[in-house]
Amino acid sequence: MIIFSSSPLSVYQYNDLLCNLSPVTNVTLVGPTTGQGLVQLMKDGVWGTICDDNFDHLDAKVVCRLAYPKGDVSIATVEGVFGNGTGKIFYDELQCTGEETSLENCRSDSFHDCFHSEDAGVICDSKAVKMRLVNGAADGMSGRLEVSLNGQWGTVCDDEFTSKAAKIACKELGLPAMNSYVSKYGQGTGQIWYDDVLCQGSETTLLACNMTEVGNNDCDHSEDVGIVCTDKVPTVNVRLVNGQSADEGRVEVQVNGQWGTVCDDLWDEVDAGVVCSMLGFTNGTAKGVGNAYFGRGNGSILMDDVECVGNEQNIAQCVYGGFGVHDCDHSEDAGVICHAESTAATQVRLVGGSNNEEGRVEVLHNNRWGTVCDDEFDNREAKVICNMLGFGNGTSVALGDAFFGEGSGTIQMDELACSGRESNIGLCRFDGFGINDCDHSEDASVICNAGAQNLTARLVNGKTPNEGRLEVFYHNQWGTVCDDYFGREEAKTVCRMLGLPTAEAQSVTGGFFGDGIGKIWLDNVHCTGLENSVDACRHNPFGANNCDHSEDVGVRCGGRLESPLRLVGGVGPFEGRLEVFHNNQWGTVCGNGFGVTDAQVVCNVLGFPSDSPVVQGSAAFGAGTGKVWLSGVQCNGSEPSLDLCIHGQWGSNSCTHENDVAIMCRNHGLECYHCDGLTDPQSCKETQQCAVGEACEEASYIINGETRVSMACQSQLVCDALSHGSLVGRRSTRQASGETTQVKCCTTPLCNKDILTIDNPHTGCKFL
Repeated sequence: MIIFSSSPLSVYQYNDLLCNLSPVTNVTLVGPTTGQGLVQLMKDGVWGTICDDNFDHLDAKVVCRLAYPKGDVSIATVEGVFGNGTGKIFYDELQCTGEETSLENCRSDSFHDCFHSEDAGVICDSKAVKMRLVNGAADGMSGRLEVSLNGQWGTVCDDEFTSKAAKIACKELGLPAMNSYVSKYGQGTGQIWYDDVLCQGSETTLLACNMTEVGNNDCDHSEDVGIVCTDKVPTVNVRLVNGQSADEGRVEVQVNGQWGTVCDDLWDEVDAGVVCSMLGFTNGTAKGVGNAYFGRGNGSILMDDVECVGNEQNIAQCVYGGFGVHDCDHSEDAGVICHAESTAATQVRLVGGSNNEEGRVEVLHNNRWGTVCDDEFDNREAKVICNMLGFGNGTSVALGDAFFGEGSGTIQMDELACSGRESNIGLCRFDGFGINDCDHSEDASVICNAGAQNLTARLVNGKTPNEGRLEVFYHNQWGTVCDDYFGREEAKTVCRMLGLPTAEAQSVTGGFFGDGIGKIWLDNVHCTGLENSVDACRHNPFGANNCDHSEDVGVRCGGRLESPLRLVGGVGPFEGRLEVFHNNQWGTVCGNGFGVTDAQVVCNVLGFPSDSPVVQGSAAFGAGTGKVWLSGVQCNGSEPSLDLCIHGQWGSNSCTHENDVAIMCRNHGLECYHCDGLTDPQSCKETQQCAVGEACEEASYIINGETRVSMACQSQLVCDALSHGSLVGRRSTRQASGETTQVKCCTTPLCNKDILTIDNPHTGCKFL
């Protein structure tokens, strides 16, 4: 067992008032090697731990900065990865921004509801984690990817894992990596350590990629990822099966001697063209078909989400999810027709809209206009249609359920499936002209050049602002969302869209918050949980659904707020320039129109007094840098987050940093208390009610019986009065003669003299 620790040099606090906020004097990691382990910290000579409730990469970043500053990553692990600690549990619901230099500067609950089985752990050094390939070829360059934590080998889930991640893993293993790719090498056992590994390609270690907490996953071992490490350009054999001629059929590819099918997700004529070229069919129009058009295959589905550019020599050189990685069944087997009858000249028009850029979609076939069924019709099909009509500069929106009225005559196309890249709707997959199972109540429509969606959402009929029936505003009308397939990831996207906490987001189905009225705008919503708007998720065309209002979905948002706040540049954390964290960047708030009720929300969020905050503009605590994130803020004072107040668009304003707003969270008319660092927090009950116009000395206060403390300031006045420089330390001790407060003033940071002793101090109210 190796313990690595680091003791900060400047952790002295003002302990005569900090009943439950004694300084952390040491932070250590207890694990099998340096750079990883259970987080332990020391307070008042006692070792303890941190509860993992809401413990994430931002908290891990602060811990790693203190305990292992030379590390290259900061990863949070789930409970139990590094075993259970002992002693006190000092922090619960820790909420750091990632920039703090001390854990005391992070927000946390005063009490905890945890056991040591929930102790938090971190990984600060990527080299502390071992990796290996199992069950692959004899050359050791392929296999199931496994990682070892705390001496236990486990697997990696294939969710979000792409060739970019494979290349990074191969480099870490010291293997060829240039053309590495994802594959399958059987099911592992034990823990699934990594999930949702999403790499950009520039990372030097897998642990630097975005992923869930280590040990947290929603997978089983059928999803264990494997990789092939190679510099060689990959190739596969291909054949067409079950067609009426040699130039058509179900596409099958051969990988490692095994034949399997290709899933039709994203499959289009560009991908079909690559297959046809591989087989020597270079003349004529290549057409991609799906939905097992040439019958269902059997055995493995070897490729999914294939996206070719068109100039590839082999389909294995296209982008895809990895050999054997898919979410399909054989009803989705892809096929090609290499000499298809050309449908590239299919004409289209929009009918029934208020202008020529919107309306019901109609296509011309055999000199007869007819409609398109809305089955599978979404924004990708709308994009192709709008591009055909010359309206492709803006956002293209798909609508269903005969939004612009029912057509008549033939329904020419059904199950239309485009990638969005086609030049003509006739190049997309569909069941065939005139083949459908629809009626005109399902006629598809589009709106071209709709502009940015900026879809508005709200939660209605909940008991708090963080819950309620989900409603979205579209086409000047509020409507609901059907609960089909609506789960936690969809709820997370909605909460992020509303600026509400996402960590504990959940969907509530079955019309729990009551039945809505009017349109049911969205159905079959599928999100990853990372989107910023529910409209960015996959869903049916607006208005196309098979639901009634008894299926209106609700959402509850909970956990850590998306936009933390801080006050910067003051003498303590209770005052300073207001900054907000948004899009991974700190920025300021414009002071124009920012008032007391707005400041009350800020003070409440930060846990400081909010009775009579003082608002100062004109960069009273210095001008900030970076973005001016918010302007036009209008709160009523009761909002639980500044995000929920009325405000302008994030980052879109004409304010400069000369107008940065500053706030002082004052303590008027509250109770003062007095105790010292040796007294149990529960016995700190000597209080004194301040009169109007008075505030507490030492900036201490009590809110609703819960002790909260901001930085002491009175002792600094002693140092100033005696011209002894700056306050560098302060402490209180209880002696037989009474209580003694020592104030340490110094003209240089390393000075260790000029200690002024004041006996039996009085802590109470003072006039402002």
